[in-house]
Amino acid sequence: MAMLNNVNLGARVLERSTAFARYLQMLRQFTTISSAIAELDAADRKRIGLTALAELTRAQVVGPIESAPTEPNWQVEAAIAFARVRSQQPTVRVAGIKRWLVAAYRATFDSPYGEIQSLHRGVLRALRNMHGTNPTVTEVQLARSA
Repeated sequence: MAMLNNVNLGARVLERSTAFARYLQMLRQFTTISSAIAELDAADRKRIGLTALAELTRAQVVGPIESAPTEPNWQVEAAIAFARVRSQQPTVRVAGIKRWLVAAYRATFDSPYGEIQSLHRGVLRALRNMHGTNPTVTEVQLARSA
């Protein structure tokens, strides 16, 4: 019985450590992606944000994230997209930014860990800022009081 508990504990520790390592990698990538987004002009930011949101919406209409039979590894997708963001070609960079945002959203979606949930909220915030629909706190308070 004690051996079984040690195996379960070891598996949970390994799973948690792996999740935290993936979080750190994606957080580092998110910092670079945020800088790349800031370097874009407003029209490109809005276009990337709209196409990324459209892709995420289309995926959610088709079916839940968990139900896809050939679900890609979103961590790997994010790593590939991140490599594209580092390209010197502007079109490859733009496509990489969009793909990274989609992959990061999917990789962090519905995580049981708080730091990954925080990263997910950061990705959502970046998408809202790019789309231009991120109201300020004052605007939200004014809307609630009206």
